[in-house]
Amino acid sequence: MHHTTRIAALGLAALVVAFSSGCLERKERVIVNADGSSEIRLIVEGEDETDLNEGDRLPRNGGQWLVERSKRQTPDGKTVHRLAAIARYPAGFDLPFNFADPGDQMAKAYLQFPTEVTMEERPDGWYYHFHRTYEPRAYAQVGFLQDAASEEASRFAAKQQAGEEIGLVDFKGVSEVLVKVAIGKIEIFAREAFLETNPNTPQDTWLDVHDALEELRKGANYDRMAVILQNADKQDNSQLMEQLAEEFDKVTTDTIVSALSGSPYVRDTGAFRQRFAFHKKAFEITEDLGDERFEVSVQMPGAIVSHNGDRKTNNVVTWTFAGKMLYDRTVELLVTSRIDR
Repeated sequence: MHHTTRIAALGLAALVVAFSSGCLERKERVIVNADGSSEIRLIVEGEDETDLNEGDRLPRNGGQWLVERSKRQTPDGKTVHRLAAIARYPAGFDLPFNFADPGDQMAKAYLQFPTEVTMEERPDGWYYHFHRTYEPRAYAQVGFLQDAASEEASRFAAKQQAGEEIGLVDFKGVSEVLVKVAIGKIEIFAREAFLETNPNTPQDTWLDVHDALEELRKGANYDRMAVILQNADKQDNSQLMEQLAEEFDKVTTDTIVSALSGSPYVRDTGAFRQRFAFHKKAFEITEDLGDERFEVSVQMPGAIVSHNGDRKTNNVVTWTFAGKMLYDRTVELLVTSRIDR
């Protein structure tokens, strides 16, 4: 089947895979010592082991990190996979900005959390400042499209629950929304990559890309997708969906690159491909982070002077937040302590 007639099924697959990420519990404890050295202890748990290996990068053995993996059974019989990591840093040593491996070209796509520990001498004693910034994850522009798809899916589900008759025409309408969203997401990532790698190119070069994606959308076989949707709940097709999602990525990428290659103003599409892949990866990670739960505790030397945490117990300040808190906003963790003279 020609790729323009398969794009409808692929659009569904891309959305299904995007909405099927697992949930991780992240518990981190940072210990700041009186000499300015520090220690990071991280425990990450989830029911799906692949969540520890894919998405946002987690620490691996090597460098400052010592990592152990294990699993345990819950009282209700579920298996929980666990990653425990520990790293120690001398005073003045740069703390990690992310958990990427050295030289990883996708490092900036992962969760970024610049962390700094500083010491300051004042007349009344030594002050210790812990400052971490979780950098914002771009979400709103693509999230708006996905919200539209979710609303359509909710309306469709409401009709089913109400016992209304659902026919191929209804499934076709849903398929059109899903494909529009899937291609709309891709166009956002491609546009960002295009502006970064071709800043002085006439705008009609980009409009050729837009038109090519529109033709791809219009050429979709929505009747076939309606049949796939209608039969989706009759069999486990998760493997098929993943395969189609990969093909969706290839088809849309080839369409964009082909349109760019036809422009006399674009000499090399290699740089575009790299940045395009980066933006797609970054958003995938952002989605994965959305349903994760964070608990960060910082143990400071001396007595706590001030902080912006959720709670304080003696010289330990703790913050708890969901990954969605990082969507399009900065999250700062601040705590200051003092050792009297």
